[in-house]
Amino acid sequence: MNRRLLLSAAIAALGLTAAANADVTGKVTYEGKAPLMKKINMAAVPACAAQHPQGVTEETLLVKDKAIANVVVSLKNPPAGGKPSSTPAILDQKGCQYHPHVLAVMVGQEILVKNSDPFLHNIHGLPEENEGFNFGQNNVDNGRSIANKIKTPEYFNVKCAVHPWMSARFAVFKHPYFATTAEDGTFAIKGVPDGTYDITMWHEKLGEQDAGKVTVKDGKGELNFTMKPAEEADARPIASEKVLVLSTKGLPTEPCCDDEKAAAPAVVVKK
Repeated sequence: MNRRLLLSAAIAALGLTAAANADVTGKVTYEGKAPLMKKINMAAVPACAAQHPQGVTEETLLVKDKAIANVVVSLKNPPAGGKPSSTPAILDQKGCQYHPHVLAVMVGQEILVKNSDPFLHNIHGLPEENEGFNFGQNNVDNGRSIANKIKTPEYFNVKCAVHPWMSARFAVFKHPYFATTAEDGTFAIKGVPDGTYDITMWHEKLGEQDAGKVTVKDGKGELNFTMKPAEEADARPIASEKVLVLSTKGLPTEPCCDDEKAAAPAVVVKK
């Protein structure tokens, strides 16, 4: 019997248990009938349209069989001591869309912006609490770090001055206990210590909603939740939310970036 087995046997004999961590798992669904997402017209930029022969729709509220994608699930009262993931958080520009549409990160984690398209994109972050960023990537780029810009928790918008239909959302935390729902509405918050925690759900259109409590015990923790439409839930959307005009035809050009000379079509907004 090796030393590890002997130690485990000794712990069991003494009735001792090590502190347990678990994945808090669950599924998020939508109450009522979800609106249909509008189709994005990329005709003004043929290089973008060519990558989507079947067309593409907005991603602001993706619901399938009641399941909601892109909901950020987090612990409202997280345990102390959580550390940033050693895996970089990556926002990619591919097919003239941001991937993922919602990127959840922790302060102190490496955050990279990539360009997988062989032409110009612009990444323009619009935080209110953190330092803004605005730069171009003229060609394929394996990643530019923006980690030094992200210092405090908040949700904020990201847009592209070159392709005004492009948008993404950042969710910033000071702890690692968060996850984003997949297309089937499921999520898994990794490595949560035993205890009872308040859970918060955030969605860019449905705002922030309290989801109740979850108890993690003996390596298990599960919570399912149904999000309500924003007008019913008294939800809090991002303060800087604006509607973008999805066309660049006839618009003047202006510098797209704080630190580069590349020019791009101006983005017209309706406030």
